[in-house]
Amino acid sequence: WLAWEGSGDYADGAHGGAIDGVVTPRQPGSALKPFTYALAFDQGRDPATLVADVPSSFPTAEEGVVYTPRNYDNRYRGPLLVRQALAGSINVPAVALASELGVPDVLRFLRRAGLSTLDKTAAYYGLGVTLGNAEVRLDELTAAYAAFARGGEYIAPSFLRRPDGVPLAGERIVSDRAAFWITDILSDSEAREFVFGRGGSLELPFPVAAKTGTSQAYHDNWTIGYSKHATVGVWVGNFDRRPLRNSSGVTGAGPIFHAVMLAAERRLAGDAALHATEPLQATPSTVVEREVCADSGLRAHAWCPRKRHEWLPVERADVACGWHHLSDEGLVTVLPAAFEAWQQGQGRAVTVAPRGDAPVARAVTRARSAARGPATFAITSPPDGATYLIDPTLRREFQTLPLRAVGAASALSWTVSGRAVGTADAGATLEWPLAPGTHAVVVTDARGRTAAATITVR
Repeated sequence: WLAWEGSGDYADGAHGGAIDGVVTPRQPGSALKPFTYALAFDQGRDPATLVADVPSSFPTAEEGVVYTPRNYDNRYRGPLLVRQALAGSINVPAVALASELGVPDVLRFLRRAGLSTLDKTAAYYGLGVTLGNAEVRLDELTAAYAAFARGGEYIAPSFLRRPDGVPLAGERIVSDRAAFWITDILSDSEAREFVFGRGGSLELPFPVAAKTGTSQAYHDNWTIGYSKHATVGVWVGNFDRRPLRNSSGVTGAGPIFHAVMLAAERRLAGDAALHATEPLQATPSTVVEREVCADSGLRAHAWCPRKRHEWLPVERADVACGWHHLSDEGLVTVLPAAFEAWQQGQGRAVTVAPRGDAPVARAVTRARSAARGPATFAITSPPDGATYLIDPTLRREFQTLPLRAVGAASALSWTVSGRAVGTADAGATLEWPLAPGTHAVVVTDARGRTAAATITVR
């Protein structure tokens, strides 16, 4: 450790000045997400892997109870590549990855990374662990990020400088390739621009990989990151656990992180290092740079409207993008079936470039409809018999249940427990604020057909 500040003023008894905030467990929010992605990288994913940011529900350890994560802005962006999902700190893809990996494996990995406070069972934390619903210590989380900075090797930090020549005892917790990808994404200002914009506290005159986190109900915010010479972690909050006001990981901890990182880099490497441009880590021999479609993550071809260069595993199969097709009338984009409900909610089933009416688009839509057969009028959200839990720490305006149905070609009317909720176009989503109790959810289309589901909220 080069610097350590546990509170603003040790003598300030009115505000808990004697509390050492560096070792006090608090919720890290999204600052835990990179560890889920690092584990996923070592199990076959890569920065160009396609993930879905669509309304989703996941089973939990409690029978009949489902977990429905929301993004911080209550928006869904459909298909994303892992680079975008992690850089933009989107919640739903992170939860989906944790579900695929399994919470026990995610927890084991976090413990290997030195997070000693995660002493409960996987069932206790659930999928929310990837969003930081468990409490961790700032010193331990900072040391865990330092493992990414070292190419995947974890070394327990010391308060005393070791004599020169004494080897450091470490443990490899992720491959150098996974650490390289995490570092490359967290230092990619362009990748996070679509959510965080440009020119903020995470951008410095030299390469820095950084991640923010904000806990539920805005009690804590964090910024943790590393340069070539130092790893810096910052927590901002109230020791009495009062919520922060007008403060997030970007606006609260971020400016402090920025100032400390500048000072650390200058102290450790001199003023010249403040204008360095070389990458934070050497490129492993197990990755290769290739051009991919920025929409599908597959090999780009001439008709892909958006392309980017990405670091891919050398063993990745060379599969061409199948989303974009050129017709006599223009470009047709057909997304995988997993995104159909999201597309309908966006008011579009097939995207066609503005070059007239494309028969190919209509043919694709007809072919899909024929393959699926006649749609049955049914509720797809919520699932019948599901149980939802109200989170007392989360803002109530975000605790809503999406109501959706398929098989109708007209406007739909929704009621919950006999009370009208509202109307929505076929395929669109209507949000219902969660309320405790057992509820009958009923939807009616213009032809008088009804579909129903029964749910419990507690």
